[in-house]
Amino acid sequence: MTSPRRRPLLPSLLGGVLLTGAALAAAGLSAPDAPTAEPDVRPAFADTCIGYCKHPTNAAKVFKWGLEAWRDEFEVDPFSSRWQSDKPKQIGQQNGMLTIKAYADTGSITVWPDDQAAKYGRWEARVRAVEKKTNGQPYRFTWQLVPVDGDHCGASQVTLASYVPGDARARGSVRTLDNNDFRFSRKRDLRSRAWHTYAVEITKDHISWFVDTKVMRTETRTDALSGAKLRPQFVIEGDPDATMNESWMQMDWVRYYTLKRPNAKSIDAKQMWQQTYDGGC
Repeated sequence: MTSPRRRPLLPSLLGGVLLTGAALAAAGLSAPDAPTAEPDVRPAFADTCIGYCKHPTNAAKVFKWGLEAWRDEFEVDPFSSRWQSDKPKQIGQQNGMLTIKAYADTGSITVWPDDQAAKYGRWEARVRAVEKKTNGQPYRFTWQLVPVDGDHCGASQVTLASYVPGDARARGSVRTLDNNDFRFSRKRDLRSRAWHTYAVEITKDHISWFVDTKVMRTETRTDALSGAKLRPQFVIEGDPDATMNESWMQMDWVRYYTLKRPNAKSIDAKQMWQQTYDGGC
């Protein structure tokens, strides 16, 4: 990132006295040149944050969802026992982040909190994937909501983002019974260590997806609305028979908001792309 240009002061200051352009000319001086346009050196993906982001990164702030009803900022020791995993020795808290570690032979690992679930509301998390080694196959990273009572062939899962590091697009979806599969994708810079924020709003009559504070899709078709009670979940998925790239999945924060406050901005957006799926059942 380039540092800001220092802009000239107009009118100019000489000897503690402000001089206008005419006064400068009378004194045999010239006014400073007008600022010239700088080349656009922004990255191709302006919403990418490898490290600290100065602009708002959460939809909750932009759409004014109010205070969180549930959250974890991962800034207080010890690591909260609310976080559960099928591989508990591979999760923890590091530098203010929930950190999930997948090794070359991990296969897959799933992490979830045991004290948050709801039918309706807004969920949001700031997420990144970090590849520590690149001598094997890449893992897939997924941030999703799943039914607390279990699913049938993947039905009722709501995916906020799923990708492999280096992908051109993050993909989201919702599945319901009768093999309904609604999908969308969003072009993002998904290189290792790039932060992005993904959110979803689920109500009785619609589901809306947000990527980096912008609403991407709003789906109102009843076939996409399951009414299931959902809990948040993070998944690193790999091939158990392959050597995978040692990787971390990190969450800067995870939050849940109720629907008490209406959206401060419109959430009108395109509907999802509908298809069918085979859950293998």
